[in-house]
Amino acid sequence: MMNIVITALIILLLSMREKEVKLERMWLMPVIVAIAIFSNISQGPVTGLTLLLYTLFLVIGCAIGIWRAWMERLRVDPATGKVMSKGSMGTALVLIIIMLLKHYFSTLDVHHNVVSLSNALLFIPLGSIAARRVLVYMRIRQMQGRNV
Repeated sequence: MMNIVITALIILLLSMREKEVKLERMWLMPVIVAIAIFSNISQGPVTGLTLLLYTLFLVIGCAIGIWRAWMERLRVDPATGKVMSKGSMGTALVLIIIMLLKHYFSTLDVHHNVVSLSNALLFIPLGSIAARRVLVYMRIRQMQGRNV
């Protein structure tokens, strides 16, 4: 449980500080998260119900990611011309709640449905990260006066 508290504090601190957006690195985190998720879920059986849960939670994650992208503050630094971003407290709290739910479901009895639900919850951060990055990318390209 202590690692969850430490992770939550790191998420809060990192999301509230302003940082430069590097377009060339935006796709690194979604790829890493996708690899981690697919290596985790490949250990169990995939049924129609699990695929439905994965899809449902991926869509929920994308909706959260769209919301997070619109809550994120983007600005161009007048001195350097670099695009800077800063997250919001609300979006960080959503990620922490998802992390706590995943932890809670993983502590329940190791019944197939609980494991499937726990694995499906992993798709929320994947959808959130990917959708947020796509929209932030589009907003930055628009700010820079370029077509997407």
